[in-house]
Amino acid sequence: MEQLQAIVDYCNQRLQIATIQDYDGAVNGLQFQNNGTVTRVASAVDASLESIQQAVTIGANLLFVHHGLFWGSHAPIIDTIYQKYRLLIEHDIAVYSCHLPLDAHPEIGNNAQLAKLLQLHNTQPAFPFIETNVGVVGEHSMERTAFKAQLAQHFPHIVPMEFGPEKVRTVGISSGGSGNMILKARNYGIDTMIIGECSQYHYNVARERGLNVYLCGHYATETFGVDALGKEIAEKFHLPYSFLPSECPL
Repeated sequence: MEQLQAIVDYCNQRLQIATIQDYDGAVNGLQFQNNGTVTRVASAVDASLESIQQAVTIGANLLFVHHGLFWGSHAPIIDTIYQKYRLLIEHDIAVYSCHLPLDAHPEIGNNAQLAKLLQLHNTQPAFPFIETNVGVVGEHSMERTAFKAQLAQHFPHIVPMEFGPEKVRTVGISSGGSGNMILKARNYGIDTMIIGECSQYHYNVARERGLNVYLCGHYATETFGVDALGKEIAEKFHLPYSFLPSECPL
């Protein structure tokens, strides 16, 4: 397990998984080992049956995911759960999962990567959740219509709630199921929020507080971190790499 362990040790340190608190069942780190040999790495947002089947097809034997195989609940290993485990064992695929530490990472995290793509300036950590700032806030200067067009270059499905100023100046980003972060926008002087998804209740919050909010998809906003991690590992350990996409519209 020497080669796999070297990669796991690097990821554990890079992502600080021992120091960042997560949901009780998240189980960050190596969730499923293989025989220790790694010849090709891949990344996917979810440890879904679809992602594992894709890993099998391309011959990857280390899969990085944001949402892991389990979340602390006890479930019988039957049906699709059995199919996942069977494929992992038969094809000797290891699975490494990282949830909140990958949202929060200041360089390869979901939110940091998106802030870089959007060319935000003076970015700072924001939106504390379970004692960790999981999002970012940064400065921009762009007309709202142009900003929405910029987002459309990276996201196939956008739900806009445009109740803020016509010119975007201070942007908050919080990936995934982050609707409650809208409640914290005032703390940072934010006029525009990018989040994954929200509840109906947050529509009224956005309207009443005069915010621009763009729902860009739970899945779509969380592709950046695992992709950046996979690319970094591939480069450092001289391995071929692939990102495994899903057509998830949510």
